[in-house]
Amino acid sequence: MTSKYVLGYSAETVSEPILWRLVKDFDIRVNILRAEISPGQEGNLLVEFGVEEEEKLSRALSWLESIGVSWVSVSKRLFWDEDRCIDCGSCSGVCFSGAILLDRKDWKLQVNRDLCVACGNCVKACPMGCFTLDFGEVS
Repeated sequence: MTSKYVLGYSAETVSEPILWRLVKDFDIRVNILRAEISPGQEGNLLVEFGVEEEEKLSRALSWLESIGVSWVSVSKRLFWDEDRCIDCGSCSGVCFSGAILLDRKDWKLQVNRDLCVACGNCVKACPMGCFTLDFGEVS
């Protein structure tokens, strides 16, 4: 099972070997997809976690909270205003992760937030401004 999360680091935790601990102590496979962290400052990290047992993921996420690293599923960071969307497909043409597809049967846009890698291409490509991506501050 794989899941994508945005991790929020504070200045106190940014220099800690947190990802190493996730691998070693919780047997989590970590794939870093995007990072906005400066040494000694706060920042965000987009990661994909791979795990065989859901219990290990749950324990790892609890541990992250206990040390002051916030997390949120990346699927909750991509916002799509479906009502404003005109299904033009501009966004699907630039979505290399396959999160946004234009269904050729009914020519309607299909958005799978679980596949999103938070690249922001859809935000730039949409002429109607239907997409927003909050990769910044994690609450």
